[in-house]
Amino acid sequence: MSIAELEGADVQRDAPSGLWREAWSRLRRNPVAIIGFCLVVFFALVALLAPWIAPFGPNQDVGFSQCSTSGCPGPSIHHWLGIDLNGRDELSRIIFGARFSLLIGFVSALSGLSIGLVLGSIAGYAGGLIDTIVMRCMDVMLAIPGLLLAIGIVAMLGTGLWQIMVAVGVTNVPIFARLLRGSVLVQREQDFVLAARAVGVRRRAILFSHILPNAISPVIVQGTLAMATAIIDVAGLGFLGLGPQDPATPEWGTMLTQVNEYLQSAPWLAIAPGVAIVLSVLGFNLIGDGLREALDPKLRGRV
Repeated sequence: MSIAELEGADVQRDAPSGLWREAWSRLRRNPVAIIGFCLVVFFALVALLAPWIAPFGPNQDVGFSQCSTSGCPGPSIHHWLGIDLNGRDELSRIIFGARFSLLIGFVSALSGLSIGLVLGSIAGYAGGLIDTIVMRCMDVMLAIPGLLLAIGIVAMLGTGLWQIMVAVGVTNVPIFARLLRGSVLVQREQDFVLAARAVGVRRRAILFSHILPNAISPVIVQGTLAMATAIIDVAGLGFLGLGPQDPATPEWGTMLTQVNEYLQSAPWLAIAPGVAIVLSVLGFNLIGDGLREALDPKLRGRV
């Protein structure tokens, strides 16, 4: 083998593997991100396998009368988390509730992310009057507290699962739009974008092929954190009575609403859905922190 071939092999071996591959490698070595990933996968599997792993149906009467002021049947060998107000197995309702809470949180965050990406990319790359109009609209939305805005939207549209998804998704739009706009403003002045303009690449191709792939990483991190926030917002709306129209729906926030009068006599009915909310939100937050450390050049040395 010639010297040129040896040098070429060394260059190929030492060549950078790419941003996403390096980020994935660092993410796999981050124990905090691994814990978060395990929590999220656990709840996702619970939601998918709920009909097979739940000991009872979510609305099945297991043979006990409704709770009285003296309390509800507590945890036992047959009902690990006790019996709820209407004689239903609490563990089964927690398991089926993962379906509703995770689905609403995922759809809400995804809808807000999609609309925010479109608005932020257009505002950041087009600039001028379009940027001013879009960002002033986002400023107006950000001036209203997120939960208050969601309550107003649900009150206007009516209670229900889809209404909650729309409300929580709308509250996430300005966050993603402003974040992506800032990233696009930074990337559009880079040398590779100026070179693409010089050789006559179309504006649309520059935006989607050159700018967005390099500006999307902070948005992905925020998306995982928005999932956690969406689950909390959904639970909060359910706790305020703005959740699903059917009160028998096993949604974690709605389940908390129904046990206000039994916090002292049957605290496990509030602790169980509360712990489920905390652990699921913790999982997404840990993944978000891990992604931030893996994708941010300033924090790569920590992993």
